[in-house]
Amino acid sequence: MKTGIRAALLGALACFAGWTAPASARSLDEILSASELRVGVNPNYPPNAMYNDKNELVGFEVDVARKLADMLGVKVSFVIVDPASRVPFVAANKIDLVMGGMTRTPDRAKLIDFSVPINTEGSAVLTTEGAAYKSIADMNVETVTFAEVRGTTPVTFLQDKLPKAKLLFLENWPDALRAVAAGRATAVVADPAFYSKLLPQMPDTKWKILPGAAGPVSYDCIGLTKGNEGLRSWLNVTLFSIETAGFIDDAWRKWHNGDMVVQIQPNPYF
Repeated sequence: MKTGIRAALLGALACFAGWTAPASARSLDEILSASELRVGVNPNYPPNAMYNDKNELVGFEVDVARKLADMLGVKVSFVIVDPASRVPFVAANKIDLVMGGMTRTPDRAKLIDFSVPINTEGSAVLTTEGAAYKSIADMNVETVTFAEVRGTTPVTFLQDKLPKAKLLFLENWPDALRAVAAGRATAVVADPAFYSKLLPQMPDTKWKILPGAAGPVSYDCIGLTKGNEGLRSWLNVTLFSIETAGFIDDAWRKWHNGDMVVQIQPNPYF
C-alpha cells in the first residue's frame, strides 16, 4: 500500500539504524546454506496476512511465501513487520524478503529493490445484478448515486471523472454497501478487499462487480535488499513460473473471493 513518502522512509531507516547496524544481505547461496528464507509480513493486512483462530499466520501473501520457500527447498520463517518497519528491516538484513502490500514506488526503489509484481491494488465498482451498467464509463449520469466513505480516495476520483453522478457520504463501508442493497444508492467504488469481507454478511442481495479498475492501479511486489541480484533473479524466475501456472491467481481467489481488479500479466522479459 502507498504509505509515507521518501522523507518518512529515510527517517524510519535512520531510527532503525540507531540501534542496529545494517549488515550485508544474505545471498541466495547463503539462504540455501541456512535452509531458511526469512519473510516479513504484516498480519494487520487481511486477507493478505492475518492470524486465524489457532493463532497461525494465513493469507494470500503467506501462501505465496510458503510456495517460494518450498520451491527453494528451505523452510520459511515469518517476521512481523508494519508499514514503518518494512523497508528498514530489509535494508538492515533482518529479513530476506518483505511483503505486506509493498507497492513499488520511485522513492522506495531508491532504498530497496523489487521483484516483478505479484498483485495489483485498485478500486472496483460494486453494484447489484439488476443495474444495467456494464462499466464505470456508463455511470456519469445524474441518475447514478455512489455511496462512499467521506475522505477516502474514491471520492476524489468520482468527483473528477464522473461529475454528473451524485455522492452519498456515509461513515463506513458496511453502511455504504447497505445503502446500495436498500436502493438508496446505485453503487460503491472501493478496494475489493472490503467486498470479500462484507458481501457474505448480505446474502439476500445479488451483487456484481463491474470489470476494470475505477481509478489508478498500483503494483505490489516483493522487496529485497538493494543489489542482491542473485536472489532477485531467482525470485523473478520463480514468480514467473508460478504466475503462469496459475498459482498466484488461485491463491488470490482463495483469500479474496474474486479476481484482482487488474490481473498480473506474466512477462518473461524481466
